[in-house]
Amino acid sequence: MRDIIVLAIILGAIPICFFSPYFGVLMWTWIAYFNPHRFTWDYAYHFPVAWVVAIPTLAGMMLTRKTNRGLLTRETALLLGLWVWFTITWAYAMHNPMFADHAVPATTQLQRVSKILLMTVVTILLVTSHKKLKYLCMVVALSIGALGLKGAIFGFRTSGESRVWGAPDSFLADNNDMALATNMALPIIFFLARDQERLWVKLLLRLLFVCGIITVILTYSRGGLLGLAVVLTAISIKSKHKIVGLALLLVCLFLILSYAPPQWMMRMEGFLHGSLDTSAEGRLNAWRFAWVLASHYPITGGGFETFTPELFGRLTPELRFAGPHSVYFQLLGEQGFVGLGLFLLLLGCCWRTLRRLRARARKIPSLGWTVSYSHMLEASLLGYLVSGAFLPRAYFDFYFQLIAMTIILKVLSRREVALEAAAPEPAPLIADVAEEVAVT
Repeated sequence: MRDIIVLAIILGAIPICFFSPYFGVLMWTWIAYFNPHRFTWDYAYHFPVAWVVAIPTLAGMMLTRKTNRGLLTRETALLLGLWVWFTITWAYAMHNPMFADHAVPATTQLQRVSKILLMTVVTILLVTSHKKLKYLCMVVALSIGALGLKGAIFGFRTSGESRVWGAPDSFLADNNDMALATNMALPIIFFLARDQERLWVKLLLRLLFVCGIITVILTYSRGGLLGLAVVLTAISIKSKHKIVGLALLLVCLFLILSYAPPQWMMRMEGFLHGSLDTSAEGRLNAWRFAWVLASHYPITGGGFETFTPELFGRLTPELRFAGPHSVYFQLLGEQGFVGLGLFLLLLGCCWRTLRRLRARARKIPSLGWTVSYSHMLEASLLGYLVSGAFLPRAYFDFYFQLIAMTIILKVLSRREVALEAAAPEPAPLIADVAEEVAVT
């Protein structure tokens, strides 16, 4: 039954995606994060739902005139530059015998990342208004929020003694990835709930926010726990009631330490006391390998999927093999110092843009709506920066969508400023003219 429902929704959306490609962006976002086909058991499980939605969306975009203009921004140029650099490092690795052992998975990864970046560019082109940006954020909030609700219910059923995992065979399948995505979604859920006028939607989003916090804790992810603390602190500082928010944060910490199950406390105990287990030692080995690899190939690195047992044995034979376990060291090893530099420069430009948008909104009242979005995106990016320091998610589609939202916010604010500057000044009232004549 689930298979029929999912396929009916996907196939029924094809004509809508063609005639309204913006709807296709929303469908793609829902599929990317919620992965509805992964909750089936039969033929829908491996059905290419993403491509079925993407193809009519791309075709419809070619025929529509409702696209953003003026997309030449620093962030757009850096995003496209990063995409070009990924292709350059892949091409270099393909012609270097040193990296022959991972040629096939590197090609597969380039294709996967290119699909993500292509739909990121499509999102930037098709989200052409404040209303459309709000609906996009709502789809993200409800998709990941629903997974958080499911995780919280599972946690209550098992008394927190089992880890919460994401949808199988998806970007969020691993417990650490689930914690990362939820941390990034929490600010979106919070600020949408704060600005929501309809009571039932506000209450629903608040419920998803609380369940998201519980889910992150019950993933047993230590990097996720650290990211959660940073995200909640950022939200508290950015909220209107800072003292109340920080007080609630302390109450949550007290409840966690008082009622957490023994399995959770055992996993976190070593982390809180600074001792290393096998997983932590593996991270240090991987980071050391990434540095050695980048020292040998500082410009291009080793290309996609370069963390292999064969290369470990050649460059760092004294270390035990481990995956990258960090966004930054993954980029350093796979894309070299140039790729890491482009990545960090893009993040820095987005951060600067969000702060400048708030400063501009203080001078132009019509841009007041951008303030909440800038705070929301800042806190979400902060969650990625912190939790991502312990996860190999340099090419996470959610991260690229946050970049797209930042670019969209910048483009929309520019448009509003241009329209306001071009608007004619209102004609003086007759009473004002008569008063001026009387004075003269």
